[in-house]
Amino acid sequence: MLTLFDDLIQTLFPSYCLGCRRAIPPKTTLCLHCLGELPATNSHLSNSNPLVELLQQLAPISYATSLFFFEQQGLVQQLIHQLKYMNREQLGSLFGTQLGQKLSDSPFLSCDLVVPIPLHKRRHRQRGYNQVSRFGQRLAKQLQIEYVSQNLIRKKATKTLVRLNAHQRIAQIKDAFSIVDTSVFAGKHLLLVDDVVTTGTTLSEAANCLLQIDGVQVSVATIAFAKSPLP
Repeated sequence: MLTLFDDLIQTLFPSYCLGCRRAIPPKTTLCLHCLGELPATNSHLSNSNPLVELLQQLAPISYATSLFFFEQQGLVQQLIHQLKYMNREQLGSLFGTQLGQKLSDSPFLSCDLVVPIPLHKRRHRQRGYNQVSRFGQRLAKQLQIEYVSQNLIRKKATKTLVRLNAHQRIAQIKDAFSIVDTSVFAGKHLLLVDDVVTTGTTLSEAANCLLQIDGVQVSVATIAFAKSPLP
């Protein structure tokens, strides 16, 4: 229930949906219309999971899911652009909560730790934050497991992979990741999180790095999945 103070704040500093710019109640991020327009994959419920099929060609992961499908010029692309480049970290929190609720009765409950795909320190300084941090933190909270963000590191600065062919992507990302302390991950089922998966090159390279540790399993969760390769 809104108080008079809430009404005053909303009058002076109105809240707008990050999808369509409609006015929305305070402390909300998207309007009901935009929430309903988001193309959910529900891939964790499907026996035919194209994301698992894609990633398992590149790394022996256990499970994989994405919250939404990603389409060029679509609403999901618009929101992820804001999350990634415009400091709209509240979107990561919203999406992490949504996915965590969906996975509350799934094989993903066997995961022990949530681990984000890291940025290289140079890019982290430029951007000021990792766009998947809030997503991973909220997902970990929903699954009631720990979020570990400083043990998988990106030791190699890489270019954007979108415009590269398959061989160029592999060469660009090869040996990009390393582990600070392998004992933190040893024997654990790790849930590796990222914003968008397109070719799976980055996620598989990180997964293969983690899978070198004794007893480790790796599963994957992302905000979005591009069913068709991006141009």
